Amino acid sequence: MTRATWAVVLTVDEPAVLVLANVAWHLGTGASEVHVYLDRPDDPVAVELETLAGVRVVRCDEAHWQALAPKLGRPSLQMRRQGLNANHARAQSEADWIVHLDADEFLHQSAPLSREFACFSGLEHEIRFPVWERAYAAGAPITGLFDGVFRTTTKPLRPMEEAILGADRPFLIDGMAGHSEGKCAVPVQGNWRIGIHWSFRGKGKETKSARVPSRAARLLHFDGLTPLHFLVKLARYAGHTEEDLRRLVSKNRHVQIEAFLKGPMRLHDRVRVLDAEKRDWLAGFGILSEERFAPETVIAEVLGYAPDLSVDAFDAALRARYPEAVEAVEALGGQHGWRDPGRCPGPRDISKREMKGVRLFMALLFVRVRA
Repeated sequence: MTRATWAVVLTVDEPAVLVLANVAWHLGTGASEVHVYLDRPDDPVAVELETLAGVRVVRCDEAHWQALAPKLGRPSLQMRRQGLNANHARAQSEADWIVHLDADEFLHQSAPLSREFACFSGLEHEIRFPVWERAYAAGAPITGLFDGVFRTTTKPLRPMEEAILGADRPFLIDGMAGHSEGKCAVPVQGNWRIGIHWSFRGKGKETKSARVPSRAARLLHFDGLTPLHFLVKLARYAGHTEEDLRRLVSKNRHVQIEAFLKGPMRLHDRVRVLDAEKRDWLAGFGILSEERFAPETVIAEVLGYAPDLSVDAFDAALRARYPEAVEAVEALGGQHGWRDPGRCPGPRDISKREMKGVRLFMALLFVRVRA
């Protein structure tokens, strides 16, 4: 049977090695196009990206935003920028289907996506990729960007979720620290509008597309490629106003941010590090996999060299790219100190007055918040 072509679109503001790894992985596993929108228009990663066949680079400069949002210009919220860019890419794409991803999300196929897309072409449904979220095994060394195990959603087990997750439940959404919705692919042709986690048909908010789950691929979400990367993400969130945060993140992220402000690494270990007993417990419910993700060979084949995918190299690049956010993490205790996940502050340990004071500190510390 005829196979369908597919494209990926990313809006990125990350260390170059992550952007290149993501692009190379998807080109090497079947994408005919990868559209990369550089949130920093002067991002030097553009030079190498433009040497890769199938990559389309867009620098999100003032002219770009005037064309996409002539009344308001560059949106202040990342999600709005992502949505505008994703739909711009769909309008430019020559592929049959397109998927919007974040830089820390990788599609992992168990069967050819090109066949699945061909089968569902013309059936008027988006295809949703279920999410697997990376966690770390307690005691195992963390040296590579893709080390770890994967949690899956508790959605099928919602009636018993409290018993499964226990005191960790407020920090998670459907068993995930990040998001549980996954991402979707839509046909390039037709009246589809790409959102962050789902798509719409026509105009208005009440026009969500009909969807089917992918049987060919899952979405691997790393929610921070290193512990520091995760903490920098939360620091950037914490620099937002409460109003913007309500629009940006789910309730569990608010809980995480409150705990982060009292002890960054304690929070990290509570939501992202699983001891042997907890891994065994989650595996018993079918919501944990120890299957390893090893994209290094594919990435090297596409790039023509093996990039440094070590935690140390990535964190050095992260410090250079986000010095204010790293400074905020370190001011709050950094990656050191008390690391007993069981003593991580709970969702009610910080008063509203304290939160306002800490957020003021974060706002003053940041020269510019990019999130």
